[in-house]
Amino acid sequence: MKTYRFVSILVLAVFILSACSGGSSKALPGEPTGGNWTPILLSSPDAVRLAAPPEAGSSDEQTEIDELIEFQKQRTDDTQATVEFWNAGASVRWNEIARDLVAKHRTVPPMAARLYALLSVAQYDALVAAWNNKYFHNRPAPETVASSLNPLVVIHADPVYPSEHATVAAACAAVLAYYYPDEVEFLESKVTEHTESRLWAGVNFRSDITTGDSLGREVAQIVIEYAQTDSSDAKWTGTVPAGEGVWFSAANEEPLLPLWGQVKPWLMTSGDQFRSEPPPANGSPEFQADLAEVKQISDARTQEQARIAALWADGLGSYTPPGRWNKIAADLILKYELNEIRAARAFALMNMAMMDAGIACWDTKYYYLLIRPSQVDPSITTPVGLPNFPAYTSGHSAFSGAGAEALGYLFPDDKESLWDLAEEASLSRIYGGIHYRFDGDGGLAQGQAVAQLAIERGRSDGSP
Repeated sequence: MKTYRFVSILVLAVFILSACSGGSSKALPGEPTGGNWTPILLSSPDAVRLAAPPEAGSSDEQTEIDELIEFQKQRTDDTQATVEFWNAGASVRWNEIARDLVAKHRTVPPMAARLYALLSVAQYDALVAAWNNKYFHNRPAPETVASSLNPLVVIHADPVYPSEHATVAAACAAVLAYYYPDEVEFLESKVTEHTESRLWAGVNFRSDITTGDSLGREVAQIVIEYAQTDSSDAKWTGTVPAGEGVWFSAANEEPLLPLWGQVKPWLMTSGDQFRSEPPPANGSPEFQADLAEVKQISDARTQEQARIAALWADGLGSYTPPGRWNKIAADLILKYELNEIRAARAFALMNMAMMDAGIACWDTKYYYLLIRPSQVDPSITTPVGLPNFPAYTSGHSAFSGAGAEALGYLFPDDKESLWDLAEEASLSRIYGGIHYRFDGDGGLAQGQAVAQLAIERGRSDGSP
């Protein structure tokens, strides 16, 4: 993980140096086919057609030019720092905000995976619609209209109407407000800060911002309506059966999300599509061998094993295992300097795979109800805590298998290192005393199988 943090800092520094240089005499390559890519929930890329921007040479356009000139005159070190921050990437920054809110609100991993998926689907679909409108209206950048404008950052050679940054900001704020309604004021303040940074930078007209905002919110509402019908709020009224080798809930606690396997998936046909084969029978030689491994580690846990267990713990108050892979994706997006629509596509493919992997994993957990190692042998210690749901398969492993496989497709040069991380995440749960090795192996395979559906979608979504 240290490597990814270093890469993130390094790439951000490159962005900052570019911004400080001023001017954009040479635009970065555009994405002219982006408006034809296949959306996820929108009926078609042109499902939302925006009204035309102010006509070239009109008084309305001149008013917008004058506003940008005033912004340019009033630039300060603080406004430039804000421009640099948001210019690192709209989707990257709003996923960062989402991870912070997941940690703040102590959101449990399956619910966090659902949030990351909803957020990235909203980003991606909104940007497909934005790109469709960009090339439909074909509005040039402000600096090409007014030579007195000196933009702070280099932008891509796509038309500017609507603003992709405003589109992402509005879509994300709406989805996050659906999840965390008490954060509306904070989220809207971030929208204002983000969108105004494009005016300070001199790269968007005011109407680019306002139409991007309305587009983002319209698409977000479609995503929210989908979320309201995905059965994630189903109430459990059952009981866990008792028996030898059967998992049992902590005293006076309700099992965590026993109906999650029935939540509507993005990619799978149903939650049981990738239900794992039965685990080794309680008391069988294979079961006893893997239990003995957990016991041996518990009795003589090395400093390195303890470090890895703690590193990947990602419990309540963190951004959770799906959030860790979200962060890894963000660092890779920065490393390879993906444009906004490609960044959103990467997040969407990975986060849909991880949410579905969680659904498949929870279906398997509550179907087999396999007892935890420390419930079989109470002398096994669990320094990272004991989650209140069955053992098989491992959630960390399922999320990590999906994340590594999806990102390996998107960033093939990093596939080997990504799988190294996934395998370490899986082992961390054995080191923590809470999973058998076959839990981890099954979870990794489950996540990998789900991710193949995301990869199939990526190969046929129209992106070159």
